[in-house]
Amino acid sequence: MINSSLIAQMINDALLLYSEKLSNWERDYLSNLYQSLINFDQVSEKQITLCAQIFGRRNLPLLLP
Repeated sequence: MINSSLIAQMINDALLLYSEKLSNWERDYLSNLYQSLINFDQVSEKQITLCAQIFGRRNLPLLLP
């Protein structure tokens, strides 16, 4: 499983580089998910699944180091 800091980095990169491809709702959702990861260092599997669906729907590359 990918750790939470890596997921946070992917979300932050997507928000910075591909925000024009995202709807307002998707930007808000990813931004809130990012804040949850930064503040609490955990999210649910359902949240990760929805995040992956957003990445897939918008054809965003998973920017893994």
